[in-house]
Amino acid sequence: MSRVYVQNQVHIFIFVFILVPLLFPLLFSYWHVKGSVILNEVAIQPTQAVELYNSDSSISADISSWYIDDSGGSSYFTIPSDTFIPPLSCLVFGGDFNFNKSSSDIVRLINNSNPPTTTSAVLIDSYQYSKAPDVGYSFSRNSNNEWETSISSLGLMNDTHISCVPTPTPTTEPIPTEINTPTLSQETTLAPTSSPTPIPSIDYAAIFISEVFPYPNVGGNEWVELYNANDFPVNLTEWYIDDMENSGGTPRRFTLTINQHEYKIFEISSALFNNAGDTVRLLNSEKQEKDSMEYGKVTRGNSIGRISFDEDAYCEQTPSPNNQNTVCLEERGDSSPTRSPISTVQPTKKIAYSPTISKTDGAKSVVYKQSSSTNNIVGDVLGETTTEHKRDSSPIPYLSSVSFSYSALTIVSLFIKMKNA
Repeated sequence: MSRVYVQNQVHIFIFVFILVPLLFPLLFSYWHVKGSVILNEVAIQPTQAVELYNSDSSISADISSWYIDDSGGSSYFTIPSDTFIPPLSCLVFGGDFNFNKSSSDIVRLINNSNPPTTTSAVLIDSYQYSKAPDVGYSFSRNSNNEWETSISSLGLMNDTHISCVPTPTPTTEPIPTEINTPTLSQETTLAPTSSPTPIPSIDYAAIFISEVFPYPNVGGNEWVELYNANDFPVNLTEWYIDDMENSGGTPRRFTLTINQHEYKIFEISSALFNNAGDTVRLLNSEKQEKDSMEYGKVTRGNSIGRISFDEDAYCEQTPSPNNQNTVCLEERGDSSPTRSPISTVQPTKKIAYSPTISKTDGAKSVVYKQSSSTNNIVGDVLGETTTEHKRDSSPIPYLSSVSFSYSALTIVSLFIKMKNA
């Protein structure tokens, strides 16, 4: 047996019995993640969103720093770090992915090995379409793993419409407590603890501050209401509510699940906002500002609510937690674009003005219309004094002037007759 042959056999032995067992977990992990995470649904209009699904029934998929891209170009979407999809669950990512609406395009899911702009980017899954579906419809996979066009069901199982978004564990502000450290002895053993799977944190768009309750009654708490304008549920994991930037207040961390087009409040256990005016800011998990609002002096027990989601306009309102905002309460002297019902004036005129309530831009306005009453009483309406000019009903002045004219003509006629005689 030659020496070269023996060396070759040793090398084969080392590769098969030593290196392969070491490489197998890495190879299995790569194959497993690639095979379990898929594109599950794609919405293009009116807002663009991509739903990813982990089809594995036992292992969470780490998709940190993966990429969602279209057919090409220099821009692409990067999934935030520490993002995991639990088994048999989905995550929805919203944003502008540059998907074409009137022409064909490709939706691509790429892992974190290399950016999409490089030739070495690793494609995990893709879907090509010829034209975007109508508004409110999506491209989605059915139970046969085939793509079809259907009504958007982002955040839901495509066939059963059961929620596939993982429910996060609520987090609260830690309360400092005195901790007694146990003394370890030889008989003391520490039970092993398993680290929980990190809850994914996503940088969602179209999340707005809808209402703020900065001046509660005694014993009450401040709260901030958020609105999810997306067509799918969102998990705001370890996001923050803060006041004016660099003002010294500590941002309050929270975790909320908000369904599509739903309002939800985060209650703040300790005071954060000023009653005489402040700034309210919504920050994502990276403490990047997503929305903000400013308010002036507020009355205790009232809230500051958004008038319209089309503009940054707010006013003082009656609190409506977890619901659509109410109408504006009063017109303030500051720059706040608020409206109010006009105060009631005691009627002193029977040509009465009855109020007709109408809504304009989410605020209550009072429009006055004339009624059919025929009585006449002088009074103030809408802040203007209305004075009734009465015509003198006595006929005496009119008769006096007629009598005087008749007498003068009689005297002139007598003088003429006397002269002719």
